[in-house]
Amino acid sequence: MRRHYPVSDAAVGALAERLEERIFPRGHLLTQPGIRDHYVYFIERGCTRTYFPVNGKDVTNWFSCEGDITFSSTSFYHKAPAYEFVEVLEDSCIYLITIENLERLFDQEIDLANWSRVLHQEVLLKMQTLRLDRLMLSAGERYEKFCQENPCLLKRVNLGYIASYLGITQQYLSNLRAGKRF
Repeated sequence: MRRHYPVSDAAVGALAERLEERIFPRGHLLTQPGIRDHYVYFIERGCTRTYFPVNGKDVTNWFSCEGDITFSSTSFYHKAPAYEFVEVLEDSCIYLITIENLERLFDQEIDLANWSRVLHQEVLLKMQTLRLDRLMLSAGERYEKFCQENPCLLKRVNLGYIASYLGITQQYLSNLRAGKRF
């Protein structure tokens, strides 16, 4: 948490008291479209991906690993059913808290509210950068940037998920990795 904002020990303790530890197996779906999810997930160990079904294909738009949080955006922000899947990609230790309990903590602990604000600002900027990268960078440049920014994901995440995240086909990504020129 403190890599994003200097949260006090008291605020971290208040959060820790309300977290529930769970072990989720690879392939477990934390959220599913059409179902309101009631939790925010803190990843202690493991990896997840967020994806959307689009025209019969799964489009990956986010990865979360150790130290990250994940949740359904519509459930968190609007108390509405999810429109995305959040899938556990490897056996994972994840702490969860209900959205309602986390919001109560935000009211009680200004450090947690500020941590959340800063974290959401960083994610918003990263999503904006991803959109701009798709407009301005070639597929090869996007892959190179992904490798530099996410070296830990290269051996942990299915190549098809990375291709989907980059907005290219798995075959095209395989060709890029093999050094073929287009």
